Amino acid sequence: MKTCTKCIINDNYPGLTFNETGECSLCTSGKKFKPIGEEKLLEIFENAKNKNSGYDALVPLSGGKDSTYILHLAVNVYKLKVLAMTYDNGFLTPIALDNIKRSLEITDVDHVFCRPDPVILKKVYKNMLLFSGDICGACDIGTKANILKVSADYRTPIILYGTSPLEEDSFVPDSIQDVTRFKYILKQSGEFTKKEMKEFLIYPNFNFLYLTLNKKIGKFGKEVRPLFYLTNPSDKEVGAIIEKELGWKDDAREYSKHLDCLAEPLTNYIRNKIYGYERRICQFSNMIRKNEITREHALQMYTEDKIDSLPENCQYIFNELGITEEDLNHVIEIPPLKYEKHTSRINSIFLKFVKAKKKLSMR
Repeated sequence: MKTCTKCIINDNYPGLTFNETGECSLCTSGKKFKPIGEEKLLEIFENAKNKNSGYDALVPLSGGKDSTYILHLAVNVYKLKVLAMTYDNGFLTPIALDNIKRSLEITDVDHVFCRPDPVILKKVYKNMLLFSGDICGACDIGTKANILKVSADYRTPIILYGTSPLEEDSFVPDSIQDVTRFKYILKQSGEFTKKEMKEFLIYPNFNFLYLTLNKKIGKFGKEVRPLFYLTNPSDKEVGAIIEKELGWKDDAREYSKHLDCLAEPLTNYIRNKIYGYERRICQFSNMIRKNEITREHALQMYTEDKIDSLPENCQYIFNELGITEEDLNHVIEIPPLKYEKHTSRINSIFLKFVKAKKKLSMR
């Protein structure tokens, strides 16, 4: 395995190449994060306020660093009237729940807690894990559906996501958030009724075209990722800001991400086994490129993660999902891209159309 001499990403990452000095193509591409601009973000906020809805924005709140920072920006910096919502994925950590509670008490915003049927939820996770090696995609699909449902029910003109530039390049090549793929995999298990599938998905025929059309007519709020519009503080500075303003607490790890999910250590372990890389190595590599940490510091923290070892809480996750370590041994043998032939054709056509449109606009 070859590792970049500038960051810590390795050659298991799809499409990665190295130059003569051993630097990876992600480091040498010259691609740097360039904010869209606060002016455009302010324009979006002003348009939202002019809608005269009950709320200016919906903020999905997980209790993690990025979503809490978005809540701080929306309420304390941009003075928006916010509705917060939380999706209970069945694995919310105690520290995340405490962070949610404190931030809501301090900001005094209204809040909706979405709790799916736990029996259906765990059955979804179990079968997605056993058949595809992943549960994060299923969680993302459930979370997104509930966010859109809350946006539609409360007519919020915009939805503010906490997606961070630090998470760029951290996604797997499989289309794990594709609803068509999701339905195909679960049908293989033979354990789901149409009613259960619809209850989980809420929008069982969801695709990019459906999303775009419903945003155009105002059923769903416009999706906005503020951290891509702004010159952001460092990851450590963000933590300090929300600790001061919203009483946010971190876990024991330095530069933690996804502290809101009990299953995250196991899902990261599985990702590393299947793909040869996972979220933290991508996060740390992006932080190196942004000069937030040194390569030596990143290597030290990554070594302390012990990504090749089963996490301490793995037996708890096994018990919750009704699987065994023997099941896991089969899971980590699942090849990448196994279900890419079963993804949405509409999504594929829509993405090609968007790319072509973007090329034409750049001429």
